[in-house]
Amino acid sequence: MSFKHFMTRRVVPVLVAGTLVPTVFFTTARDEWIDHAYSIKKTVSPNQPTRKERVVILGSGWGSLSFLQRLDPDKVDITVVSPRSFFFYTPLLAGCSTGTVASTSITESMRWHLHRFKGTSSRPLFLQAHASSIDVEKKTVTCGSSAVGVSTTLDYDQLVVAVGAESNTFNIKGVKEYATMMKEVEDSLKVRREVLEKLESANSLLASGASDEEVRRHLHWVVVGGGPTGVELTAELCDFVNSDVRDYFPALTDKIQISLIEGTGKVLGVFAPHISEYARNKLLEQGANVTTNCFVTGANEKTVSLLNAVDKSKSSIDYGLLVWAGGIGARPFTRAFATQIGGEQLPKKGPLRGLKVDNKFRVAGADNVWALGDCALSGSPPTAQAAYQQGKYLGRLFRETNCEREKVEEHDAFEFHNYGSLAYVGSSSAVADLKLHLWGSEHPAGRGQDSDSTVLEGKGAFAIWRSLYFSKMLSMKNRWQVLFDWCMSGTFGRDISAPYNEQVEVKKAGKSA
Repeated sequence: MSFKHFMTRRVVPVLVAGTLVPTVFFTTARDEWIDHAYSIKKTVSPNQPTRKERVVILGSGWGSLSFLQRLDPDKVDITVVSPRSFFFYTPLLAGCSTGTVASTSITESMRWHLHRFKGTSSRPLFLQAHASSIDVEKKTVTCGSSAVGVSTTLDYDQLVVAVGAESNTFNIKGVKEYATMMKEVEDSLKVRREVLEKLESANSLLASGASDEEVRRHLHWVVVGGGPTGVELTAELCDFVNSDVRDYFPALTDKIQISLIEGTGKVLGVFAPHISEYARNKLLEQGANVTTNCFVTGANEKTVSLLNAVDKSKSSIDYGLLVWAGGIGARPFTRAFATQIGGEQLPKKGPLRGLKVDNKFRVAGADNVWALGDCALSGSPPTAQAAYQQGKYLGRLFRETNCEREKVEEHDAFEFHNYGSLAYVGSSSAVADLKLHLWGSEHPAGRGQDSDSTVLEGKGAFAIWRSLYFSKMLSMKNRWQVLFDWCMSGTFGRDISAPYNEQVEVKKAGKSA
């Protein structure tokens, strides 16, 4: 067989298939065929508007990035403002806390995403800053940069608020001071650093002859919140202990205690009861303590106070690491803007949870202002799945209507499609409640919360968990990085090197002396 024949008959078809198949798969998985069709139509018959809308986007999360990706840069001038210069893939945050994946593998620079507009008539602008106030009359937003201490006022025609939410401590005394939140990439890195430091500290205490009680306190890691974030973090910590810690800290393994505390009657409340029970039993099998119907009422440097929701009894436990994954609340900026608008934005009772929007994400009481994601009260759940769909919808609305009032009114309203819920429960097992009717009711796992959903447990659900999360990543670069991390941690184990700061360590040693 000649070289030319070999290349044309064997190599080229393989390369073409290897390129087309993943492209078709990922394009379908992310629902991007409409966007590709728009690009082709625009190339064939370009329609340049007489005036470009100035669009300012606040935030760099799922909603803002999904919105940005659907905009037509020839129709809008884009400015993105966010204190975080990157987007991060939230479903893999728990894995980042133990080193299953690296933080750089789940982050994507916003400037990298804006760079795709380099060939357009105007380059987008990114400002790493906090939005501080909005003047809806003058159509301006004021932003401040803490790094250099300056403020900037931006004019807008359309303002998209997608600032997300923050961890909700429910004003419980001591939580903000002593707990590590589980919301941002920095939080996951802090959890990882503290876990490794507690291991090294406990090892030193053991070698010095310290009491067993003190060693065990350092090795008691408490996670508050039995939702997907809390369950997945607990599962990742169990995996880390049962594999890597057991190999490298054998004298400490039996002294480690991982506790998950949930205020309601079950973990993973969005799942069917039998799936929640499966998740609980799986965590127990791996050595975790799972306590439900129990509320945190306070915390200090060494102790967490608890209240039993059933018999109202009080108790306390010592801890070495306290991680808070107990829910989300509105950011101060969101509360301030809602208060500024007043009227129907102010709740009749209870705390303000977000900006009220209509079914096209227009903020009630503020013309030309839109809100997406966790900062918007849209009726959709506060999940990455919902924020992604909202951003996709609004980006296409802007693209198709050019924000003309009559066209916006005629545009279809947003409709959230719940494709299901996934959660990792440890030991290469997961739970999945997919809103798909794959088989009949005779399936041994039973049905989920809805009659048309399919429930999976164990290794099969874990395969779906990884496959779906892998396919939903927004760039090929990050897919390859995450795949590499999974292979490396699975083959060689996670990194167990604790960060070292000489000045801090010297100060600690001086105090203890």
